[in-house]
Amino acid sequence: MAIIVATSLDYLIPDLRVHLGDHAEPYKYTLEHLRHCLVMACKTLMYKWRNKYVINSSYIVSRSSAVLFAIASPPIIQYSDERAFILQASIILKSGEIQDSSWNVASWRDDEIAYSNIAGAGTQQKSLLKDIEELELWLRKRLLGGKRQSLPGFKLPENIVEGYK
Repeated sequence: MAIIVATSLDYLIPDLRVHLGDHAEPYKYTLEHLRHCLVMACKTLMYKWRNKYVINSSYIVSRSSAVLFAIASPPIIQYSDERAFILQASIILKSGEIQDSSWNVASWRDDEIAYSNIAGAGTQQKSLLKDIEELELWLRKRLLGGKRQSLPGFKLPENIVEGYK
């Protein structure tokens, strides 16, 4: 793994730690590992947001000049977009952990002792799926915008074909 020094995403690390439940020292995840996940999250979200944010070779994030932002900079990352960065970084981190630990999932028993960590693996999977679902819901709401509704002053007749309602 490449060593990533300070980034403009570092201010999201405490929130990412809270999301992951990594509150107390000694931390489970190193600062470098969380930085790397946030950088990968930015790169992943670039495609979904049509390059709303861009990241350079020094891992500094900036706003795209081609996108109109609701709030002028600073902050570089809009407050409303921070949750997506945290969720995507968490998904990347948890996916890697599940892949890494999948070889250690086992269940065995003899006459006196039984051991199983299958339930723990299932819990990891559910946590990952919860993050994916939340991110997809968040992106759908942000990208699609408003709901379908009638134009003011225009009302469809009641006897119109069902497919048009």
